[in-house]
Amino acid sequence: MNKKSECTSKSENSLQIDMAAGFRWLDKLGMSDLTAGSIVARLPGASNELFTHPHDCHFDEICAGDIVKTDFEANVIDGSNRRVNFAAVNPAAHVFRARPDVNVIIHAHARSVMAVSGLAEGLRFVSEPAFAFYKGLAYIDADFHFDDDYCATVVSALGDGKALIYRNHSFATVGKTVAEAMLNAYLLDQACEIQLRMQASGDKLLQPTEAQLQHHYEAFYGNPKYIYDGSLEWPGMLRRLDREDSSFRNT
Repeated sequence: MNKKSECTSKSENSLQIDMAAGFRWLDKLGMSDLTAGSIVARLPGASNELFTHPHDCHFDEICAGDIVKTDFEANVIDGSNRRVNFAAVNPAAHVFRARPDVNVIIHAHARSVMAVSGLAEGLRFVSEPAFAFYKGLAYIDADFHFDDDYCATVVSALGDGKALIYRNHSFATVGKTVAEAMLNAYLLDQACEIQLRMQASGDKLLQPTEAQLQHHYEAFYGNPKYIYDGSLEWPGMLRRLDREDSSFRNT
């Protein structure tokens, strides 16, 4: 193996480990749904290849060695003949083509986000994690077929944002890395859960002004010395998995 191919192999293995860890964390955070949902990642240095997971796996059992390589049309390249989910691969491929800054897309079924996805007002910017979505959150009507026309609509709705709520369904988040997409998923789940608890109290929600929302948003993304992209949190999340069950690293 030459140095270039060795480097590629290491970067792909590292990505597979991160993806497996992401699946384990989605399960730990209550965002798994039997075999439904996905993490899809663009292969490092590849123009039309990606990693996805076998459609018959539950999130709590996925290991690095389970991750399957396909092309953007969901044809399996490396991963035996394991079944993959076209409805996971196709929207991800469309997003990757349109967004060179995005390498990972997560689609999960967090109950809190599923609940908010059916509310007419959607997410309210009334809590700290919700402030992170003052900009970069979009909505789209759900369509479970994920054909090319719908995936083009997904790309258009997402724009240059970081999260998309499928009305009456759930959500997708994107990022440059698994860590960033996971952090966005975590914050969106938190924001929706807190909102539902507030609304359950029956009290009136305290709505910040636009100026206050912009100020809060800049606390997340306005400091050029700190990029809020999950890179600070992710190593500790890996360490916790290693302490509790390191099988996610199995190849």
